Amino acid sequence: MLDKADTLSWGNRWAEAQPIYAKASQLFRFQNRPSKALYAVVSEIPADESVSAPATILKLTQDLAKPEAQDLETKLRILTIRGMLQINYDAAEARATWQEVFSLAIKLHHYELATRAEGEQGIAAFILGDTDTAKKQVVRAWGLSKVERDPAATVRYASVFGAGLVQLHRYKEALTPLDQAIKIASSTNGLAYPTIAVYAKIEALAGLHQYEPALALANRSLARLQGTTYEAHKSQVYISRGSISRESGNWTPAISDYEQAINISKKIDNYRGVTDAGGLLAQSYEHVGNLPGALNAINDAIEANTKIPDELYLVPRNLAIKAGIVGQLGHVDESDALYRKSIALVDVMIEHAATINIQRYLLAEMSDVYSGYFASLCRQKRYEEALVALEKVRGRVESEALQHHTSQPIHSPTPEERELTRLNIALVNTDDPASRASITSAIYTSELQINPSALTQETIAHPVHLEALQRSLSPNTLLIEYVLAEPNSHAFAITHDSVTPYRLPSKSVIEEDANQYRKEIRGEREDRALAQRLFSELLEPIKEYPQKTDLVIVPDGSLHLLPFSALSDKTAYVLKTHTVDVAPSATVYDLIAQRVKRREVASMPYIGVAAWTQPADTRNPIVRAITGPQRSQLVPLPDSKEEVETIAEDLPHPSTILLGADATEARFKKLSSQSTDVVHLALHGYADLDYPDRSALVFAPDPASGEDGLLQVREIRGLHLKARMVTLSACNTGVGPVGQSGVANLVNAFIEAGADTVVSTLWELEDHTTEHLMAQFYSKLAVHNRKVEALRTAQLELLDRGLPPYYWASFQVVGDPNGTF
Repeated sequence: MLDKADTLSWGNRWAEAQPIYAKASQLFRFQNRPSKALYAVVSEIPADESVSAPATILKLTQDLAKPEAQDLETKLRILTIRGMLQINYDAAEARATWQEVFSLAIKLHHYELATRAEGEQGIAAFILGDTDTAKKQVVRAWGLSKVERDPAATVRYASVFGAGLVQLHRYKEALTPLDQAIKIASSTNGLAYPTIAVYAKIEALAGLHQYEPALALANRSLARLQGTTYEAHKSQVYISRGSISRESGNWTPAISDYEQAINISKKIDNYRGVTDAGGLLAQSYEHVGNLPGALNAINDAIEANTKIPDELYLVPRNLAIKAGIVGQLGHVDESDALYRKSIALVDVMIEHAATINIQRYLLAEMSDVYSGYFASLCRQKRYEEALVALEKVRGRVESEALQHHTSQPIHSPTPEERELTRLNIALVNTDDPASRASITSAIYTSELQINPSALTQETIAHPVHLEALQRSLSPNTLLIEYVLAEPNSHAFAITHDSVTPYRLPSKSVIEEDANQYRKEIRGEREDRALAQRLFSELLEPIKEYPQKTDLVIVPDGSLHLLPFSALSDKTAYVLKTHTVDVAPSATVYDLIAQRVKRREVASMPYIGVAAWTQPADTRNPIVRAITGPQRSQLVPLPDSKEEVETIAEDLPHPSTILLGADATEARFKKLSSQSTDVVHLALHGYADLDYPDRSALVFAPDPASGEDGLLQVREIRGLHLKARMVTLSACNTGVGPVGQSGVANLVNAFIEAGADTVVSTLWELEDHTTEHLMAQFYSKLAVHNRKVEALRTAQLELLDRGLPPYYWASFQVVGDPNGTF
């Protein structure tokens, strides 16, 4: 009887196991077997979520002191049940309990349970803000569960890993483990409904703006839970459904669902549920103008979090929400103190981020903390502090790299990296959809095993100060740092002798227009009305704009992908009157400016690379973009050979040119550490918006070298470049997933690796037009034009020929705009 119940509970089917455990406990009491009776009694607990968890946890702790709990199997069961409850209510206590479970399970040779215990420690670590440990432990448990053929554990850890990705806004990536969990649960007899995977998928679909399927899944899940005692699960689905309504702009049903979630959570002392739903309810009340209701809701949320003081993840968000509310109520000092405390907690979380991309997503998730404080400080005219607050998040990853990169050692490929290379080669060489799906899944698993560099543990301690930044700006330069937010966005306009904040339209309005304009340009259409509307939203309010000729743009959100040179006033494009440079942040701009002053004389003035130089079918335009690393897409780029050779004639010698089969990844990596003026890469480019570390430049195949021919973002970061300029004459090199912390793309990876300037593209371009623009660009550099002025002149030549922005606005200068060759 007990074996049958244990089999059901092992598959998380606790509700079905509960009556069997009840009968077993009666039988064991009758047989005077108190240890087994206690084992069965505590095993009934997980089936009922309607009781107070803290009281139950206390009772289980008391049970451990009973004589009958000295039986090690019974003790292990009590600890396991206690850990299950604690993981939902107090992650710090849960972590300690699961450590005990792990040790005792090993002692009793219950290795599958030990694997689960390690995974549960990882879940607790994530809730506590330790994402580095969380990733290692959950991924290890997930992998071992497959080896041990424990489908219930595979479902559990695929679910929680996917849920963690959802928390980091990596929605599309999250669908891979979540769908895997749901598929295994539905196809394996004896497994419970995968509730965690389902409600995480609801949030992922909502994050991808797939509201109808998200809402349908939420409604099906709630219908399934009605009549059960799974109260904590009901609360979570109400939160998820409320967020769908909120994202859709339906605030009344959102408020109703959040209130329902809070009521359920309070009934069962689910403090985490109150903390989460309370913050969301406060934001909703604030949006509809109910500030007293918002303040009450956020106070309840913060009070609930004091019951679980070690759980940091929601604390910065809730403190920032309260800071914004009390600021609107006129309590400025209290608001400032709350913002400062919130930012300090975010810094702690960033220090424990497992990878650079998790740093980016955590910063994006917490972006409201920084933008809210920035806006508050601007209203108080505390501009120095406003810049510092903003720079703690802007371009943070790149700033860290610039400050610490030279201390990061070059290392030989690890076994995990070699396996990833093998899989990438296999992916490139097959067009079969089934094979590509299988290999892509293996790549995902392999990527999870690669450890982050030591750089991810560093924290930027010294963002640029206003006076220092102003010293690095020329009299003709206007630096504009944008902050997209609701209900108003902001622009911070800085010159060598002034600083002025401006209020702009909302984030939703600006991003809708920016995304539509980019779509129009990529369709080779000229939309002057939309260009003028964006100009009126982003540049016209700034009084310094007509007084300066050189723009430095620090973008935010979708503005990372917007070509500012193609905005237009009523008479002309911005390109006609201004140069445009892009910087990841004001701090990065200043750090590069300081590095340029120390740059040594180049030993190799020019390195040019063109891998795909063979003749081609020229009946159709050839573009330098591919949609995935696929051999059949790697068409010849015949103009790229003439491009790199023409540039060599314009620049000083000696030079190194790698053409065709000689243009391999291994040869370029060997050359890349030399001091150079210009590195010009005329290659195919691949931008992966879902897995940004996979974005790559494609070199000639060279299997014997041990390289896969894909110079990916994660590899670029590890290069030790000494280049004054890197030109990425490939398509989509400036594209990547964006957030307030920056854009994860090839360009920023080269900045991190040591390039002063990167010239990149925002969309796919036709090969011949690219070659022509590049030739003009370098001819102007050869006569000592500044980098940014040389690009502008080359672009103007195409504009003056009557070509629409598609042909000239894609190229942009990132980093140092000045300097001549």
